[in-house]
Amino acid sequence: MGEGKTRLLEALFDVFGENGPSPNLSMRQVAERLGVHHTLLTYHFGSRPGLLRAVLLEARRRDNLVIAATGDELGFVALCRVVWNFYSDPAHEDRTNAFFHLVGLAVYERDALQELVVDIDHLEHLLEAAALRDGASAADARQQGIVATACLRGLLLQRLLSPTAEVDAAAERLITSLAAFEGQDRAPSGLVSQGSTDQQ
Repeated sequence: MGEGKTRLLEALFDVFGENGPSPNLSMRQVAERLGVHHTLLTYHFGSRPGLLRAVLLEARRRDNLVIAATGDELGFVALCRVVWNFYSDPAHEDRTNAFFHLVGLAVYERDALQELVVDIDHLEHLLEAAALRDGASAADARQQGIVATACLRGLLLQRLLSPTAEVDAAAERLITSLAAFEGQDRAPSGLVSQGSTDQQ
């Protein structure tokens, strides 16, 4: 990233806070708040989606550093709870809005938002690493990371569309079920074999 673009990104977070500018603001409105000409933003970011993408990627990079530091030694289920608590915090609602806004655009403009598409799996990899620390096989850890990421994001989207206590309860139920599944997955091989024999 060029020095000028880096300075603009830093200014965006300084002026708009850790969530960056709202997706509802135009490039001109953002430029006015920054005290720069809107053509400078166009030069470095190309368009409003390009600006939001750059801000979101930087915000997510910072988020992942926080989550990774928090969960460096956490197991899979504990890290799932950390992730949910972090992104369901009302303080991060604007960022979550921006994420789903850009993901929706990426479905139709994949090439324009390729950088976001490539980076989107980072959270999944953090969860996969946690599952590996718990003793899951590489294949199981990969699947657990995919399932947990998809479910947590789906619940976050539901929370944005219908912010009720039931969504938070559903998230806790999901995390509890992951813990139960994890326990079954780690059952001693003798017990698994016995269960299979009984069913036969």
